[in-house]
Amino acid sequence: MFIGRVLATKNVPGEGLSRACHSKAAVALELLPALVLLFFLPGWTLINAVFPRKGELDREYDSLYRITLGVVMSIVVVILYGFGLNSLGVQSSGFGYFNAGNLWAGLTVITVAFFLAGWWRGAYPFLGRLHPKLARMPPPEKHSMAAELEHDKATLAKLRELAAEREKLRRRIKDYERRIELHSGDAKEHYGRQRNEAKTRLREVDAALKALEKARAEELYGA
Repeated sequence: MFIGRVLATKNVPGEGLSRACHSKAAVALELLPALVLLFFLPGWTLINAVFPRKGELDREYDSLYRITLGVVMSIVVVILYGFGLNSLGVQSSGFGYFNAGNLWAGLTVITVAFFLAGWWRGAYPFLGRLHPKLARMPPPEKHSMAAELEHDKATLAKLRELAAEREKLRRRIKDYERRIELHSGDAKEHYGRQRNEAKTRLREVDAALKALEKARAEELYGA
């Protein structure tokens, strides 16, 4: 029995080394996500939300800029968040709010918020491969050809809308004038008021069309 106990308690060669390696690997697996959350993800998602277009920071080294600024801004976010936690004072237990749990929860929420803002602004167009509804394109550059085309589309759409409304008003005015000739008394007065309101709106539409056409001519010809 004694020999059995000795053999049971005797260390197997290499067992201590394997346990040490296993513990180091476990610590590394726990430490890596913490380092990524502390020093990369919040700032990287923030940079993507502010600059959603690829090549916006630099045409050649855009990814390097994003990674570098992501690390820097992550440190800034963590410092500001830490100040916020410290400003909350002390808990009833006697400890402050600056602890691992609050850091994990707060930085995760901040990162998710920055990620959603970046997705909304089109920083992650590759998400469209997962589902078409997740596809969002970044806004075009202010002075780029795409931005000019978008502006032209909006202007033309407004012109078409106003032109269609003008034609409806003209037809409505003719209809009111016909009804005025056919009716008398209160009905005639009613259609007269309707005609006057339509004429007032028609003048407003004509003025808006002229203003749009003038602005468009100044953009195209500078006159």
